[in-house]
Amino acid sequence: MKRYLKIIPLIAFVLVAGCAGSSQYMVKATPIAAPPSERALVYFMRPSGMAFTVNFQIWDRDHFIGLSQAKSYFAYECDPGKHLFLGFAENKAAIEADLEAGKSYYIGTNVRMGAWKARMDFTPVTRGSQLWGQVEEYKKSLNFVSAREEERAKWEAAKKQEVQKFIDYFSAGEGKGQILRLNREDGR
Repeated sequence: MKRYLKIIPLIAFVLVAGCAGSSQYMVKATPIAAPPSERALVYFMRPSGMAFTVNFQIWDRDHFIGLSQAKSYFAYECDPGKHLFLGFAENKAAIEADLEAGKSYYIGTNVRMGAWKARMDFTPVTRGSQLWGQVEEYKKSLNFVSAREEERAKWEAAKKQEVQKFIDYFSAGEGKGQILRLNREDGR
């Protein structure tokens, strides 16, 4: 009997680790193949099923762009140039990106244990990095989701003032040294 009790946590972990996230803000959609020639496309990918009940907020400065859900990815079409992407979970993370028109970029949203709930890290997929050759396989194994515009706009309106203090923190405050980078040459 004791032997079986030891197996139960392992079975529970395997079942939970395979779960995909969900929310009222994001819905399954048809993947976007490529950016238009005058825009850039940024994919936010979360391949882990851990902490599937916790969705990470993703912002482009004070513009809410979506929730990063377990076993899912979404695309953000934007103007080329400089962007400050912010991620919120139990912690805060940032990536400064310089994007080129007509190119696609990839950012991983990774899960790690927090004190009360899941924490997140960004992983910019750069040329020569370990993930560079793996993103297409990840895309095939993940659910593509997109933000429901009405829900996205409500979320943005409700949280916009709160986000400003984190923009300041990463732009001019203590967080400036914690910002990761994604450069023009990292596009495909």
